[in-house]
Amino acid sequence: MPDEGDDWLRFGGFKFLIDGSYEGAWMKEPYAEPFGKGGTYYGIQLIPSDIFIAMVRELGRRGHRVAVHTLGDAALDLVLGAFEAADRDKSIASRRWVIEHGFLSPSAEIPRIKRLGIQIGTQRQLYFAAPSMKKFWGEQRAKSVNQLRTLLDNKVGVAGGTDLNGQLFPTFYHYITRQTISDGVYAAEQRISRQEALRLFTINNAYLTFEENVKGSLEPGKLADLVVLSDDIMTCPVDKILDLTVLMTMVNGKIVFQHKEFQP
Repeated sequence: MPDEGDDWLRFGGFKFLIDGSYEGAWMKEPYAEPFGKGGTYYGIQLIPSDIFIAMVRELGRRGHRVAVHTLGDAALDLVLGAFEAADRDKSIASRRWVIEHGFLSPSAEIPRIKRLGIQIGTQRQLYFAAPSMKKFWGEQRAKSVNQLRTLLDNKVGVAGGTDLNGQLFPTFYHYITRQTISDGVYAAEQRISRQEALRLFTINNAYLTFEENVKGSLEPGKLADLVVLSDDIMTCPVDKILDLTVLMTMVNGKIVFQHKEFQP
């Protein structure tokens, strides 16, 4: 059933993949050549539109939450249309449905996103894969990935994650610098502050799953889920963020990991 479970394991909803990854993100404009195949290749739509919309509407009627892997702008348009259809059946505005990744979220779509109360889950793919994105889509689209500054300034709900192998510190570093691992800075104007990045990874993530009253910040009465780091991520030199390590981890007030050289 929707939200069945407890603090350790809970059924949160259904996730779909509507398009591919870097080489298959579904776009409104063709890929850069030669990958655009003479202006005929737009990426991959993984689920036919009518079937996808019908599934999303049925899940909405049954009270389930929906998250959709959405990279390209054409994919975003279909997903928003499906969410709007579900909303007409039964309001989703307070149910925190999710666009996962949301690589290309143009400013023109922000009113639709806000009206539906949609949250966007972002990660650090641009940090590691900027050259591939530029190769497939062209420089302009690659630099438009994850416009966090624009989204936050427009009061869109955004959470931060890592995807893949859980490397949080490079993701934090990328969000505040827009630095990529091998191709310089992409769209410096989309940098966010350390405080904003910290919120994306903590309280905003808790909000994503309706858990902001029990986790995501250090307050009396909440679960004491926290880490002790080797330096202060809020004040250390920016480049030192990549060298941070976790010295201790607590879950609900209990130490579950402790570095052999650390004594609290």
